[in-house]
Amino acid sequence: MEWLQNLVKNLPLEAISDALASLLSLWGGLVENVPYGDLPFLVYVVSSVLVILLWLFIMSMLPRPIKGMSLALIIAVLFAPGTAAGDSGDIVPAIIGVAYNILMKDFAGALVASLPILAVFAVLLFLGAIWQMLKSVVTTHAQRAYDRDKIQAQKQYDLQARTGKIIETADSDKL
Repeated sequence: MEWLQNLVKNLPLEAISDALASLLSLWGGLVENVPYGDLPFLVYVVSSVLVILLWLFIMSMLPRPIKGMSLALIIAVLFAPGTAAGDSGDIVPAIIGVAYNILMKDFAGALVASLPILAVFAVLLFLGAIWQMLKSVVTTHAQRAYDRDKIQAQKQYDLQARTGKIIETADSDKL
């Protein structure tokens, strides 16, 4: 417990409070002219972007296949559309409906509210798979072209070495 007391004693509380004050002042300046009805949406979008940016730093420690899947899951959870409770018909993030139904102990409702999240996650995984296939095809094609040019250059070099003549080609500047 002594380490906690030392930590509290050594914290630069004034610097932290100054940084928070300047951050809150900056945020106040940014949302000064935003209509009151649009403020929750703005806060949600900004906080979602911050979560994704922080997740990009965490992703660097994960294995490669898990990186894309975890990013797809985070994006699906944050941005999947759902409906607000009641008859208002407002569109809200689906995770709010899931959390509301879990808090109300309506697990069937939570399952229904999670369907948009699962659908967006499936679509993102499908798009990721297509992206990987296209990337693989382009990389393979580029590697084959590089190998073919390298073999042609080696054949040209071997032919010149055997005959002793310099053969001019359109690609002689690559040799």
